[in-house]
Formats: sequence, C-alpha cells, structure tokens
Amino acid sequence: MKTGEIEVVDPLAGPILSRLRQAAALMLWESRAIRVAADEPFELASGNRSPIYVDCRRMISEPGFMRLYVTVASLLLERRGVDYDVVAGGETAGIPYASYLAAALGKPCVYLRKKAKGYGTSSRIEGRIPAGARVLLVEDLITDGGSKLSFLDAIAAADAAVRDVLVLFDRQQGGDEVLRTRRASLHSVIDRDTAFAVAASSGLLDDVIRASCDEYFRDPVAWHRQRGYAYQDAG
Repeated sequence: MKTGEIEVVDPLAGPILSRLRQAAALMLWESRAIRVAADEPFELASGNRSPIYVDCRRMISEPGFMRLYVTVASLLLERRGVDYDVVAGGETAGIPYASYLAAALGKPCVYLRKKAKGYGTSSRIEGRIPAGARVLLVEDLITDGGSKLSFLDAIAAADAAVRDVLVLFDRQQGGDEVLRTRRASLHSVIDRDTAFAVAASSGLLDDVIRASCDEYFRDPVAWHRQRGYAYQDAG
C-alpha cells in the first residue's frame, strides 16, 4: 500500500468498525507500543531478530485505549457471529485484555497458566470453566500461533472447547493457519496491514524502514542471512 492510502476495510466488519480498528492502531504507534528499527533490529524471545517490535503490555496503562479495545473487540465478535460462554486470558499479557472484555460484556473470566503450578491443585486454569463450555481465548499478540496450542490443550483437558481466538495484534506470520488446524478461528483488533497503512498515511513510517519491514515479513530467513543473524526455526 502506498503512502497516503489507508483503505484497509474488513468486508465482514464494514467501514465504521474498520475505522475504529485504524484508530486503535494509531494509538499503538503514538504510545510507542509499536517500534521499528532497520539498523538495530529487536531481539525476540525466540532469539530471532525483527525490524518491528509490538509491546501490547504497554497499552494496559492507557485507560482510553482499553475502552476503545473493548468497543472494537465486542463489535468485531458481534459482527462475526462469535458465540462463547467464557473468556479466557493467556498468561500473562492476555489476562488484562480478557478481564476488561469479560467485565464489559458480563461474561465469566478465567486465566490460563503457561505451566501447571507446582503446588496445591497443580491446575493450569484459574477460575472455573463448565464442562462443554465454549471458550474465547484472548491474547495480546500472535506471531506463528505455536504458543497458543498449549492453551487450547489445557482448555480441551477441562472438557471445554475453543473455536475462536481474539488477539489485540496479529503480526500476520501464519498464526491463523496454525489455529485453523485446530478448528479455531482468529480475530484481531489490529493487524500488521492496518498498522502499516495507518503509519504510512500519518507520516510515522518512512520508506526505508517500511521496505526493511516488508522484506522481513516476505522472507524472514533471507532477511536474517543478509544481516548476519542466525535464524531459529519455530518448527
């Protein structure tokens, strides 16, 4: 998308909801929750590098943004016909997003541990999920989707099911395809395409850094090799 263009409209959501998603994306840029660096890329938890870093935890300190998040998320789920009984937040960053959403919508809320606690009941689920419940898994961010599968397993072990996953930010690096293998659909308040379009139209992303980011997302292995970085395959 060229500078000045901002028309990223979800056909299932319509233009009004799409504009709200763009406003949320702009707030991430203005709060520096999205940062870009072509010369000194960020190191990720995997050990890989990236010219873009998205820190969704930063936004939980912004009450105005969290109200907008709840508005966009609830409208998005409603427009897409998502049906669920319980909202579950993944440890740790998904917990505040799940809590805000569940409170606004009057839904029960639980949170999921990455690993079972080593004492007491050794549970991975804090709170109660009724057997047969439809659970909406809420997370802050999704990359390749691998880290979400353990949460899906924990919910399945509780005789419940996840058919929908909601994230604040989708890096659009294959997470939706991975979730589909587990019969779950991905929904994002903001995705990379929307964030880049908003930044370009607002003068927050110059052409050099945008080109580096596009190169990275097109072929991260080649991007690492050209810059002398080792690449860790998530598979």
